[in-house]
Amino acid sequence: MMEVLESCWTLLVGLAVACWDVAGLALVWTWGILHGLHVGAPRLEGLLVGVVLTWVLLRRDKHPLLRVVSSPLKLVVDILDLAWDQVKEIAGDLWGTARGWSTGILDWSWGKVKSGYGWVMDSLTKVRDKLSRNKKDD
Repeated sequence: MMEVLESCWTLLVGLAVACWDVAGLALVWTWGILHGLHVGAPRLEGLLVGVVLTWVLLRRDKHPLLRVVSSPLKLVVDILDLAWDQVKEIAGDLWGTARGWSTGILDWSWGKVKSGYGWVMDSLTKVRDKLSRNKKDD
């Protein structure tokens, strides 16, 4: 009976050691892949991280654990969204102000040109009328 228990114990210890070895091997392999991506292909690493984070955000409503994991990411995305909205609003206001100022300057300049043209034409009309009167008087 003792031999059967000893054999079962040896089996359990052997299975535990084998599972530990497989977990260690998987961890070393994963670390090697991640290190190779980080050092050799950082753009691919960034792309893969973006795909994983997108996957997590798309499925965050379906599982409570994903909701907990994605909460900080959701906070960052919301902050970036607010910042983007502010940048768009500032750019629109800046564009409107710059367009208003430039339109105002152009309108003012065009008004000065028109009034100068009007003054010149009035002066020439007066000279023409004066010359016409002098010619009739002679």
